[in-house]
Amino acid sequence: MKTQWFLKSVAVLGFAGASCSILSAQQQALRTAGPGTLNYYEEQVSIDGNAVNRNQVGYAQVQPNQILSTGNGKAEALLSPGVFVRIGSNSQVRMVSADLAAPQVEVVQGEAMVEVDFKPKGARINVLERGANASVLKVGLYRFNSDAAQIAVIDGKLDVSESGQSKELGRGKEVNLTAPKLKAVIFDPKAEDELYRWSSVRAGYLAEANAGTAQMYYAGYGGYGPFVGNGWYWDPYFDFYSWLPGYGFFYSPFGYPFFSPACAIYAPRFGYGFRGGYGYGRGGYLARGGFAGRGIAMAPRAGGFGGGFHGGGGRR
Repeated sequence: MKTQWFLKSVAVLGFAGASCSILSAQQQALRTAGPGTLNYYEEQVSIDGNAVNRNQVGYAQVQPNQILSTGNGKAEALLSPGVFVRIGSNSQVRMVSADLAAPQVEVVQGEAMVEVDFKPKGARINVLERGANASVLKVGLYRFNSDAAQIAVIDGKLDVSESGQSKELGRGKEVNLTAPKLKAVIFDPKAEDELYRWSSVRAGYLAEANAGTAQMYYAGYGGYGPFVGNGWYWDPYFDFYSWLPGYGFFYSPFGYPFFSPACAIYAPRFGYGFRGGYGYGRGGYLARGGFAGRGIAMAPRAGGFGGGFHGGGGRR
């Protein structure tokens, strides 16, 4: 994957002088994504039993009542802007509602992870599992395991309801849906499994794509504009959508920032690499202006979430 990243970085550096790149940018400006859009996959993945291929990435959309399934593979789909759902091997996730302000999915089999980097006031994000409904209350990172009947909060806050019972879960708490009573129990949020590690890698690549795309919109290179605000924006070099906030920039739960074009001057340029260990951010917090140079934290979690903002001053 490092080789792939390097080659794509070289392509970006040659962007201004390549007419074919400008054409790609003009074409990508017309692309849009909605809840359920397939953003990336590996190995065996299907939608309603139909195997997907590379040409469908960014185009195929899991419609309501359709199921995104994996065999020996993994998949990433988009929900509302700034919200990703990733499913592990031998898993199934059903799209219940594709409403942009109230997307809803059901973990039917296996495991899924939901990363919420941005949640507008009034937006509703719900995940169903084995008859329970988990409503996202805050930005954060959430793990669902239908086979084990578990719902866990790695960071953030959920409201879980089942059979007339409800329980709020904060960071490091989980519930087992087979228990006679909903009860929050403690788990180690620092523990990492295969899906967590894969999600962290994906978060890093999405942040790289965000930084380059935000800079292109800021500079107004061929086809990159006008910027229409918070949403999904196609990156023709990475071949997937990344999230561009409408203003400021935000840290994801994995410690990677997502920049709006207005803050693109703070984003590291392609070729620097993001996973080098600059520091650690905390999911979903709006970073403030007034940074000196490019000393923005860009590193995956190590030893727990922490740090908060890197920089200071400016206005919210």
